[in-house]
Amino acid sequence: MSSSPEAARTELRVTVLLPRHLDVAAWAQRHARGEVPDATPYGYHHALQQGCRLSFSRATPPWPGALGLIDRVLRKVLGFELRHVWANRALLHPERADVIWTHTEYEHLGVGLLRRVGIATAPIVAQSIWLVDEWRRWSGLRRGLVRWLMRDAEAATFHSPLNMVRARELDLGERQVIVDFGISLDSYPIATERPQAVLDGTRPLHVLALGNDRHRDWETLAQALGGRPGVELRVGSSHFPTRLAQSNIDAHPMTQAEVVANYGWADCVVVPLHENLHASGLTAVLEATARGVPVVATRAGGLDHYFDDDGIAFCKPHDAADLWRAVDALATQPGRRAAQVANAQQRLLARRFSSEGFATRHVELSRRLVGAGPEPAPVTATPSSLHSPR
Repeated sequence: MSSSPEAARTELRVTVLLPRHLDVAAWAQRHARGEVPDATPYGYHHALQQGCRLSFSRATPPWPGALGLIDRVLRKVLGFELRHVWANRALLHPERADVIWTHTEYEHLGVGLLRRVGIATAPIVAQSIWLVDEWRRWSGLRRGLVRWLMRDAEAATFHSPLNMVRARELDLGERQVIVDFGISLDSYPIATERPQAVLDGTRPLHVLALGNDRHRDWETLAQALGGRPGVELRVGSSHFPTRLAQSNIDAHPMTQAEVVANYGWADCVVVPLHENLHASGLTAVLEATARGVPVVATRAGGLDHYFDDDGIAFCKPHDAADLWRAVDALATQPGRRAAQVANAQQRLLARRFSSEGFATRHVELSRRLVGAGPEPAPVTATPSSLHSPR
């Protein structure tokens, strides 16, 4: 990974290889309508302020009919995107980019295959989400394929130290790095003056739970709070099982505007989790913290890397009684809620758990990887600064 005169440029050219269904122009339209929190997926546009020129991949629409079936089968068999990566391959070449950023293993494993068959690409920041969690379920053949495809990834990045440590043990990539995640503080500005309601029994306790991640533990949440007098639970998810429905549970998918409104409604946010390695639930934890809502979360996935016990009320995995204990302790102690929020917000700001911080960490890592020279002067982030292939 030695630097070269071409790499040692002031401007860092970045290709952002998004998941196949995402298109930066369509996303910008959704952002303008208030449907998504950041101006670009995951806030990568903030890298413009660090002297980057960004080129985003184009979405790869599904094929119709039998071809679409073949496309889905190929994706399932391989376990990663090939057609989408191939369609955007011109953006991956060293003549077009100094570094490639991917958001999930579905993209970077496809780039790894291009490399294995002799197609040149720029250095890659190969971010994985579920890969290490899924490792135990895979056959030896598939594990060998993944190792082979990741062998020379310049950086294998993760949001949780649990993932990172395990990836080092598995020898995935040339180096394994944790890149802390972050949320949009434009859509979720820090609410430092939000008062904590006095819960004196004149109204129900308002509890909010959000998320569609595969590691949400809705069963334990329903056991802890379902049917409990004096508790009103709202669940924003498209995956909450209908069999868990009870009279005090209102569960349905929520729009961005509904999520924002419900943070204002909630007395606390609960993030119930199965054991995982990838910091499942982190987005909800960060958003609630920013909006001044105290959080109860399962101690799982490495969330305690982001916040300690002063910032989150942690509970044990799969323990409905312990989850209720944590919720009840917050409900009966408004001073505790206020202190917990203040501690969590201080940590969020100090550690830059924002989408701007997330993009900045990508830039800092990329410059170390490719030897991109001195830090450039910041530029103003405008829509015209974003590049998408025509």
